[in-house]
Amino acid sequence: MAPRGLKQLLKSSAPGKLVGKGGFRGYQAVDQGQLVGTKLKGITKRLHAKVFSAGTLPLIARKADLRPGGHWKGRNGGRNRGTRVDAQVTKLVNAGPAAMKAMAHTYSLTKLVFASLKQRGLQPLLAQRVVLDRARRLATAADLVCFDAKANALVLVELKCGFDHGRQAPAETPSGRACKMRAPLASAPDCNLNRHLAQLAVTRELFVRETALLKQIQKLGVDADAKSVKAVLLYAADAGVEFYALDEWWIKRGTKIVKAL
Repeated sequence: MAPRGLKQLLKSSAPGKLVGKGGFRGYQAVDQGQLVGTKLKGITKRLHAKVFSAGTLPLIARKADLRPGGHWKGRNGGRNRGTRVDAQVTKLVNAGPAAMKAMAHTYSLTKLVFASLKQRGLQPLLAQRVVLDRARRLATAADLVCFDAKANALVLVELKCGFDHGRQAPAETPSGRACKMRAPLASAPDCNLNRHLAQLAVTRELFVRETALLKQIQKLGVDADAKSVKAVLLYAADAGVEFYALDEWWIKRGTKIVKAL
């Protein structure tokens, strides 16, 4: 079990919040409990503009994850499903363990996510925890911040629903040439898997820059420094789940990716 007070510390120390609704949603910095400044830029569009190639992902990598029937059939069915599952996971984690028993309906993928985290020894503490760089006007959120009791460390989890096929199929030029990403990831193929790992690398980099928070976490007896904080990418689909650890190659490039944005 995570040390008492760890979840509240992660929550109260968040340097920003997601504000607004619909197309007007965005991250805004928080200072002494008050929203300050204007909305910050999310990292997804910046990664597309600055790091990902100008190529087009092949159809197998762009195809929606559709089920043969039910609520998720039709155009954007996979995306809608992912949004609903993501929101449900967030609600359950932030509300606490009792919320799972109280909820009348839980999506099958939601159950799968929690079961896979438990099997891996990861205790979800907080969902959608904002991280940011005010100087660069850059912000995002860790889908899940978990505690690994065996390692006595924090693990950031990036959750993706679907992407069953073609995760490593690279983007292509109009002539069919496979594309690599731009610097500082110029040696990495531009595919969904690497795009998601790049996103996770930025999230982790911004989180470990909160040195004051890491020192407070250490006082609770948790190993928390720039090396101890881990990160994993979790794909959840009907066929099962897959984890991809953010390895040293990605971690070492976290600072450079942030600069590139």
